[in-house]
Amino acid sequence: MIYMVDHVFADSAAEQAWHEWYAGYLQKLTAVPGIRSAQRFKALGCSPSRFLAMYTVDSADVFTSEPYKAMGGGGSQSARFHSAYRLWTRNLFVAAPRDDTTPATTDVRAPAIAGTQRVLVFDRDGYDPSASQALEAQATWLQSVGLHMTTRYRAFVVLDASVSEHATSALGGFLYEPFTPVIA
Repeated sequence: MIYMVDHVFADSAAEQAWHEWYAGYLQKLTAVPGIRSAQRFKALGCSPSRFLAMYTVDSADVFTSEPYKAMGGGGSQSARFHSAYRLWTRNLFVAAPRDDTTPATTDVRAPAIAGTQRVLVFDRDGYDPSASQALEAQATWLQSVGLHMTTRYRAFVVLDASVSEHATSALGGFLYEPFTPVIA
C-alpha cells in the first residue's frame, strides 16, 4: 500500500523549522512496524511551496497500531505548524484495477526516486487521457481506500529529471523532485 501526504506550506519564515522537524519525524515513522519506506518531494513551480510525502505501508492497520499512536502519528506531532498548512491531506492507496475483471491489490510500493528523476502525480478527475497517451500508458494507477480519501484515483509516473514541467502539464497534477532520499 502507498500512503501519501500532500502539503501546501505557506509560511516561509517557519518552513526551515518544519523541514527539520519533518526529517526527524520520518525517522520515527519508519521505525514503526509496518511502515517500510518514506520519501519527501517538492513540487516544481509552485508558490506557496507544495510538498508530497510517500510511504510504503503493509496495511491500514499500521495507523491504528500502538507503536504508531505512541509516536504521535496522524498529525499530532506537527500541531505547531498547522497554521501554515494551506492544504493537508492524507490518503491511503492500493493498486487500482486495470479493468472491471481485475481486483484492486495492496501489493504496490512507493517508488524510490533518485536525484536524477522526477515523479509526476495526477488525479483521474480533471485530466484528459488523450492529452499525453505516452505518459498515461506509463502510469501506475492507485485507488484510494482510506484516511481522507480526497481523490478516488491517483497515478504516478517516474520520469528522468530532464523532462520539463511543460511536457507533463497536459495531464495536470504536479511534477515533484526528491526533497529527501528514500528512508527504508
